[in-house]
Amino acid sequence: MKHDKTALVTGATSGIGAAFARHFALQGYDLILTGRREAKLKAFARELAKTHGVKAETVMAEFTDENAVQQLIGLIKKRDTVRVLVNNAGFGGRGPFIQRDITDITAMISVHVLVAVRLIHAVLPRMLANGRGIIINVSSLGAFTPFPRNGVYGGTKLFLNFFSEALCSELYGKGIIIQALCPGFTRTDFHEKLGYKNVALKNHGVIRWMSPDKVVAYSIKHLGKKVICVPGFWNRRLKSVYRYIPKKLFYRFSGAFFKDFDVFAETKQDG
Repeated sequence: MKHDKTALVTGATSGIGAAFARHFALQGYDLILTGRREAKLKAFARELAKTHGVKAETVMAEFTDENAVQQLIGLIKKRDTVRVLVNNAGFGGRGPFIQRDITDITAMISVHVLVAVRLIHAVLPRMLANGRGIIINVSSLGAFTPFPRNGVYGGTKLFLNFFSEALCSELYGKGIIIQALCPGFTRTDFHEKLGYKNVALKNHGVIRWMSPDKVVAYSIKHLGKKVICVPGFWNRRLKSVYRYIPKKLFYRFSGAFFKDFDVFAETKQDG
């Protein structure tokens, strides 16, 4: 069956990216899926193609490699059917800023910010020509609070939020839906890859873990309604808390309070 609409999902091997891929396959979109775990990604693509009768193409992409980014951009420009872009690819990190390798830090900024912006720039001309399109930037609850040990990660996600809102204003009335999706703790293999074995198993205090499918369902429900989209009641409450904490008090005590907690809300992406 020939389809006239394609969804490009980066970081689609598992977690939120995979949940978005399943959703759009169910809606009849052909897929371009990127990731770094070749065997798993290709098996997932075959499953979606067989189950939903769509084409599911895989692109093995290490987004710290300029050649890989250029290859994907070239593919986008050759297609006139890309109606959806989900910028989900990314990674986390552990430890104090000064103890982290600067190469890893700059790679995070490049993947989360520069690659996302470049992919948006590549898909927008065709979307504008067609008068329709969806761009979802997977951000984070961590974008709203400058937690220690999370500054680079949270800073890149704050950029995605700001950029998404500005782009929404710039494109208002042109048929392009923009969303910055800001999940909190989500049950994926993200934390395990950082070395945390059991962190994603239990709710604790005001922290409530969500499944990728519920995160994506909330995102889809609010497309065109909320540019900054925070799934989960408790996540929305947590987002509001920082506004009421005196800044001097936060700066003084947050370092000690979060000294053993490196990855607040870093729960989403997959390479």
